[in-house]
Amino acid sequence: MSKELKYWRGIEELENTPEFAKLKENEFAEQLPMDEFLGDSSLAEGKTPRRDFLKFLGFGVTAATLAACEAPVTKTIPYLFKPEEVTVGIANYYASTYFDGYDYCSVLVKTREGRPIKVIGNDLSAVTLGGINSRVQASVLNLYDAERLKGAVKNGAPISWASADKEIGDKLAAIAGRKGKIAILSSTIISPSTTRAIDEFTAKYGNVEVVQYDSVSYAGIATANGLSFGKAVIPTYSFDKAETIVGIGADFLCSWLSPQEHAIQYAKGKKIETGADHKNIKLSRHFQFESGMSLTGSNADIRTMVKPSEIGIVAINLYNEIAKSKGKATLPTRKLDKADINIAKAAKELLASAGKSLVVAGSNNPDVQVIVNGINDMLGNYGNTINLDVADKTKQGSEKAVTNLVTQMNAGAVEAVLVLGVNPVYTLPNAKDFSAGLKK
Repeated sequence: MSKELKYWRGIEELENTPEFAKLKENEFAEQLPMDEFLGDSSLAEGKTPRRDFLKFLGFGVTAATLAACEAPVTKTIPYLFKPEEVTVGIANYYASTYFDGYDYCSVLVKTREGRPIKVIGNDLSAVTLGGINSRVQASVLNLYDAERLKGAVKNGAPISWASADKEIGDKLAAIAGRKGKIAILSSTIISPSTTRAIDEFTAKYGNVEVVQYDSVSYAGIATANGLSFGKAVIPTYSFDKAETIVGIGADFLCSWLSPQEHAIQYAKGKKIETGADHKNIKLSRHFQFESGMSLTGSNADIRTMVKPSEIGIVAINLYNEIAKSKGKATLPTRKLDKADINIAKAAKELLASAGKSLVVAGSNNPDVQVIVNGINDMLGNYGNTINLDVADKTKQGSEKAVTNLVTQMNAGAVEAVLVLGVNPVYTLPNAKDFSAGLKK
């Protein structure tokens, strides 16, 4: 009885079929004309000329390579009626916009015979200026994910779109008939066509509430601007115009707000441009205060580690340094020892470049953002490096609205919920409450 194999190279070897047993005796699946090739050269006698030996060696390697490549035969069938825009072997590029509720940028999509194969940044974009990151580049893989749904599914079983449309439409019509409430919970919507579709949906069914939800929220910035300036918006930032930059827990080159846009701007401020005399070299200065190493922190001129609980204190201490120089009242706080040394350095350089500086914070706490607003206001950065009139619309989610929706769901006040592009059961802090409300 033969010993059972612990490892095998394929199903055939595991099952040890008669065909496999026959083929494995031979090195190659087909008979190779070795004798005909060698002819009368006395290789076996050890008298083979060098040329014949190299010829034999080359043939053996080639034959082994070809025998190892068992790829299926692929036949190319020409178009009977070729589309005008498709030429086999020639790539087409299409301008598009990528936005998944997290990353936004203008892109060019490279396609071959109608299949997207690569995503690159669009240099003609006035916003992202050709900027792109690895997440956007990798997004093309989603199109070839074998686990993607191929159609509508009900309770885990596939159904036709016609059946799904009819069943959902009938239930929504019944809810609208008794003036019940319908909620749409979605990620931030910036698409004009999606906005129009939702407007038409609302006009048809009446009592509809649209709630936008961001798994990583920036609502604290909008709330703070509403308190400070009466404009509850997220402003746009110009890092390229800033000679001094201070980041307080904000990884603006990788994940904070609009990293594709910020990275291109930041790079401009770090580009050496000199005249013929090689003088007047001026690069932006960057101070970063953060708890963990980030891409932004690794590029900073001066990086300072602080505890997560000290982020707000860093903002207050920086505010006080600027306020003292401006002759304004300071805020109560406490010392941070080593961090205060770099805070004083940052304040000095911010004051030296007032109007051409920028302070940003990654905290979603409105109180911290109000303090940062005060710093930028004292430095005269609004209208220069910060623009409140051109708002960033890519983060419109509101935790307050989501919390209110969950409360209404659990109270039985919502009869239908349409979830669009978000996964609150996975990302909400109070996911259990949402799940309980969804069952109703």
